[in-house]
Amino acid sequence: MMDQTPGNNRRDDLQETAERLNLALSAAQMGSWDWNLDEQTQFWSPQSRHILGLDPEASIHRLDQWQTFVDPDDWPTTEATVNQAIATQQDFTHQFRVRWPNGDCRWVSLYGRVVPQGRSQRLVGVLQDITERKRAELSLRASESRFRAVFEQAAVGMARLSPAGRWIQVNQRLCDILGRPAHTFLGRHYSEITDEADRGQDEVYYRQLISGEQRSCQFEKRYIHGDGHAVWTLVTASVESDGDQITAFIAIIEDITERKAAREELLRRADELATTNLMLARTTALLERRNSELDQFAYVTSHDLKAPLRAIANLADWIGEDLAGQIPAENQRQLTLLKSRVQRMEALINGLLEYARIGRRERQITEVNLAQLLHSVIDSLAPPPGFQVQIAEAMPTLHTHRTALGQVFANLIGNAIKHHHQPQGTITITCRPQGDFLKFCVSDDGPGIDPQYHDKIFTIFQTLKARDDFESTGVGLSVVKKIVESENGRVWLDSAPGQGSRFYFTWPLSSG
Repeated sequence: MMDQTPGNNRRDDLQETAERLNLALSAAQMGSWDWNLDEQTQFWSPQSRHILGLDPEASIHRLDQWQTFVDPDDWPTTEATVNQAIATQQDFTHQFRVRWPNGDCRWVSLYGRVVPQGRSQRLVGVLQDITERKRAELSLRASESRFRAVFEQAAVGMARLSPAGRWIQVNQRLCDILGRPAHTFLGRHYSEITDEADRGQDEVYYRQLISGEQRSCQFEKRYIHGDGHAVWTLVTASVESDGDQITAFIAIIEDITERKAAREELLRRADELATTNLMLARTTALLERRNSELDQFAYVTSHDLKAPLRAIANLADWIGEDLAGQIPAENQRQLTLLKSRVQRMEALINGLLEYARIGRRERQITEVNLAQLLHSVIDSLAPPPGFQVQIAEAMPTLHTHRTALGQVFANLIGNAIKHHHQPQGTITITCRPQGDFLKFCVSDDGPGIDPQYHDKIFTIFQTLKARDDFESTGVGLSVVKKIVESENGRVWLDSAPGQGSRFYFTWPLSSG
């Protein structure tokens, strides 16, 4: 038969209660502990030993033995908390870290209470592993700390607003942008410092965010500065929520006053440029029309001037033929002079026409082999037998206006032959690179030119000899100068009497 005495029943009830308590603690992942302060004995439940990472056989009876499992950094506060609870007979709660034998760090929450037992005292309590919760708290705290650092140190204005649109938090940069202390924002509605012209726009975006139609938006608006003037800003607003519930709005506010002014200035300049382009187009059209009229005028003038010249030349020839042998010597000289003047006049008209057309005619850019071009020019000039034209070796190939460059060489080589003081002579052509240009030199062994005339010879109609003594229109070198300068080059002379002449000019490697 089973013993049903009252004492046995109480023990059974206590055992059943203890089992239920241990079951509840285990389900809650909590362990119990019991410390008899007088006898210095401690009891740790299996779950407690597991939480603390203790050896099941370890014997812990005194407070100082807790150091075996409490993190050294947390031991001073743990010891102080327990001792204070014993001294004051008060309940306590304390959180500390424990170091498991494998080096793992765990967070533990300890709860204890002093329980009088006759003349003895016991300290009993429970402990719980809160590692995951603590890590989450620490992570959240670190995240909040990072957010605060970014919020406060951001190079742009930042703010949090309540769902009702009132300022909750602002950073220093926003205060600087709007010239207002932080406390003047808090609790106020954003519309109170918004330019009146932008309030309608703000309301539209606010409704879209609060209704969930949009999660974020960006727009330009004007705030009222603390001193009263408007500040242009770029606002990026987004929703901060907890599930479906909006908890706040996050606003990033950039000062774009200077950018806005620059944009408006750019638009103004664009309008000016468009107006200028229109005027330029009209001017270009007018210039093209004037050039066409000038070409027509030059053609008509040339035709009208050359026609009587040809008539005079023909008449002089007829007179010479009809009165051959009958004209006195003086009249024969005058008739010859007349023919010469007619030829000079025709050459002058041709030179004027060529000079006027430089830079106004569209010229085709082609690949030009300089050696071939120079041989072609020399062949067309047909130098007298006593003259030699020497071309330097390895002349380059370039992309340019073939006819224009050929005309420059033709004039310089032709002048060197025409103005030579001897029936024989040597002309040398060289070239060398000079940055994006080629530097050409056309030198001769002629009489040379006094430095005082170096500039004069490039002026149209200027000659160094009387036209009655030497036939020249004075146009050739002015044509050279105008052609070279139209290609952004330059031309100059190095010469002295009795030392020959060296004409230099630069020409681009590639004409645009």
